[in-house]
Amino acid sequence: MFGIGLPELVMILVLGLLVLGPKRLPEVARMLGRFYGQLRRASDDFQRTIRQDLEAIERQEDVDRNKAVTDELRERFAGFDGVQTAIKERQSDG
Repeated sequence: MFGIGLPELVMILVLGLLVLGPKRLPEVARMLGRFYGQLRRASDDFQRTIRQDLEAIERQEDVDRNKAVTDELRERFAGFDGVQTAIKERQSDG
């Protein structure tokens, strides 16, 4: 948690107790806890959104790449339509 060890945490609590007093310290600690939770959820949501967007971009790149390969294959094999027609004509003639 933020790289804070036990000695640092004790020091923060003692300083908080001195500055805020025993009555306000629990209230402020709860408020900070809620704020930390909200910040954590917002961070998780942001990371999830970025991850989903990156996955969508990768999927679209895959689709584009597959379309390019398909188009290239169609161009290369377009000439074989005439061969197929010629074979059928010869078979029907024979």
